[in-house]
Amino acid sequence: MYHSKKIGVFISHIFGAYQQGVCQGIVDRALEYGYTAEIFTSLDGENLGSYALGEESILHIPNYDSFDGIIFASDTYISQALRQKILNRLQSLKCPIVEIAVEGAHFPAISLENNSMAGNLTLHFLTVHRAARICYLGSLEESYPSSLRETYYRNALKQAGKTPSENDIYHCRYEEEDIQKALLFFDQTGTPEAVVCYNDRLALMFLSAALTAGYRVPEDIAITGCDDTPDGRHISPMLTTISFPVYELGVCAVTNLLARIRGGSDVVPGPAAEPLIRNSCGCNHAGNVNSIFFTQKLSARIASLENSILNSMNMSSSLQHVTDLDAGMDLLAEFVPQLENCLEFYLCLYADWDSVPSHILALTNQEESLSDTDTILLKFAYKEGKRLPECCFLKKNLLPDYLYDDSDCAYIYVPLYFENKKFGYIALSYEDNRIDYQFRLVQWQMNINQMLQSICEAKRTGMLVSRLEDIYMKDTLTGLYNKHGYDHLLESFLNRAVVENLSVTAFLIDMDKLKTINDTYGHNEGDFAIQVLGQAIESAAAEGDLCARFSGDEFYMLAAGLSEKEAKTRTEAIAAYLDHYNQLSSKSYQISCSCGYASTSPAPGFTAEHILELFSLADKQMYLEKEKHHAARA
Repeated sequence: MYHSKKIGVFISHIFGAYQQGVCQGIVDRALEYGYTAEIFTSLDGENLGSYALGEESILHIPNYDSFDGIIFASDTYISQALRQKILNRLQSLKCPIVEIAVEGAHFPAISLENNSMAGNLTLHFLTVHRAARICYLGSLEESYPSSLRETYYRNALKQAGKTPSENDIYHCRYEEEDIQKALLFFDQTGTPEAVVCYNDRLALMFLSAALTAGYRVPEDIAITGCDDTPDGRHISPMLTTISFPVYELGVCAVTNLLARIRGGSDVVPGPAAEPLIRNSCGCNHAGNVNSIFFTQKLSARIASLENSILNSMNMSSSLQHVTDLDAGMDLLAEFVPQLENCLEFYLCLYADWDSVPSHILALTNQEESLSDTDTILLKFAYKEGKRLPECCFLKKNLLPDYLYDDSDCAYIYVPLYFENKKFGYIALSYEDNRIDYQFRLVQWQMNINQMLQSICEAKRTGMLVSRLEDIYMKDTLTGLYNKHGYDHLLESFLNRAVVENLSVTAFLIDMDKLKTINDTYGHNEGDFAIQVLGQAIESAAAEGDLCARFSGDEFYMLAAGLSEKEAKTRTEAIAAYLDHYNQLSSKSYQISCSCGYASTSPAPGFTAEHILELFSLADKQMYLEKEKHHAARA
């Protein structure tokens, strides 16, 4: 049975190693206490142009009332605007909230304390290696934590009675040219004995620059990093660094949240990092592993990334021209099994996902039925290798109830949008609740969004094209076909009659006393009377009939397969409609018409010229009837 106790998690860029480690700690610890995690992730802050305007739709996915508590990993958000909108929404809730943040927290916060370790590594150089000159290489792209670690570096020097010189501290970007400038900057006052780097990435780039310049590491320059990346563990010399216990941070976040759910207020401090003394600082660490294993792993990873890029390109090209939603879902079904370790994959659409803008409705003279905003369409469902039927469900849950049965899965939710248009969301889970959200899913998300947008645009374009066809082919006053429409459809009408050996009946209908109505009551009333007659003709017509008004008060109708009795019934139906209207109308005039018809059995070679002859016969009959009407009124 799916747990009724839930923890909501807001975190950005879940494909990152830090984010996945935190989420895994949250999921595992929550399950230990009978809670499931619902993780809401976004891709804010990337340079995606106007496409990313809909990123805030992440706020519309959760059912906030279902959460016993929420964890907000605010430091993972690049976009301060989105971070603030999430914060504003969370501040309106009553459930306990714990924030994972180093600075600027608005809720009880915990963080991974690994900044002070920069001071510990500096002291290691001072006390163990007796280094006289120790430099600090910081990051311009992550200025706050970099400056914080610099402070601990300075304090460690101060404890030893030292002060860094003007060429001992340099901040740069993650660019090879900047790293080379840093090395030259430090060298201006002689080669530094040691360099404490902001993180492993900078340390590895600096190590490469030093080796390229002819320095030996650690004999000439000792180097340390921070955050313990796999790359640093598999080089020679192994990088001395600082541990990065992100899994423990997620565990600690849940521990603090559960304490608050139970009414407590104390904050359990976040996990502390520890120095990992290896070889790049000058120590003799015997744990260096053969790099061949890491090389093989990197090769496999590169091959996997190349394959994912090709698959994503294939997916993009396959979905690019999709204009039918069902066809798009069938194509999606071919790609979902490619997701490694994916147990469940669901695509949910809001009821109004393909709604048409009001100005398009106005241009096309159409109204859109109001959708039930309390329901969601599960359009695509994939569970344990099988595709499930689509269904609708109430918005109070993020997935249908039957999917929750016998489940303890942690679900990850990703918004579907294009610019400021909200489509819905993707929900997915992994085998054994192992978070394995790969970067390829970012490309998948964009491909699916583009497909949904294309379907919406096709719908709007279809409405506009249909409206243009109506303008070109239909009479604006009555909605029946005009001469363009009549000429366009006549050939197919005749072909059907000939092929199916159906009789053709031509009706000519003319309004009685239109001039009198125009002269007495005005042309607006005359137009109104023409509209009523058009409605009478349309009500009497059957599917496949061709009804038209070219101009004035004369109407044309072609019907196939009528007997003499059925043809006469058509004219009687038109007259009956008008009689019924006149009885109910408050107008000061009566609306009536005269109608004539003529029939023939077309043979091969029957053309529009023969139809003109048929209408000529109907015209003569119509005038005979009109004379009868005049005589009756005389």
